[in-house]
Amino acid sequence: MFVAKILLLCTACVLVSATPHGFGGPMILGGPRTLEGEDLAAAQQTLQSSLTKLATGDGPHYRISRILSASVQVVAGSKHVYSVELIDNKGATKVCDVEIWSRSWLENGIEVTFKCPNEPELVKKHSA
Repeated sequence: MFVAKILLLCTACVLVSATPHGFGGPMILGGPRTLEGEDLAAAQQTLQSSLTKLATGDGPHYRISRILSASVQVVAGSKHVYSVELIDNKGATKVCDVEIWSRSWLENGIEVTFKCPNEPELVKKHSA
């Protein structure tokens, strides 16, 4: 009986200390996770959706050239962070950091922040 209790306690300790991506995974719960593969493709669709929605209003009017890196983090909602080459409506390409904070339960709960070199930070909101 004592051995069974020790075994049960050890099993519980292992399960509690495991990360969401398996044993010994690099992610800390709630920390940013670098995206690749299918997750990166889904993140590109998230960015494209926001760019399309913003372009139907007062802008900015950007297209994706390529995503250099992307990560996601669970916060109050989710936060995608991109380093991305964007093409503006004049055809100029620039590398910007873009953050999309999604809180879909709020009206206009998607906040998109553009940080581009030599430009003021731009924050726009849109609905889900």
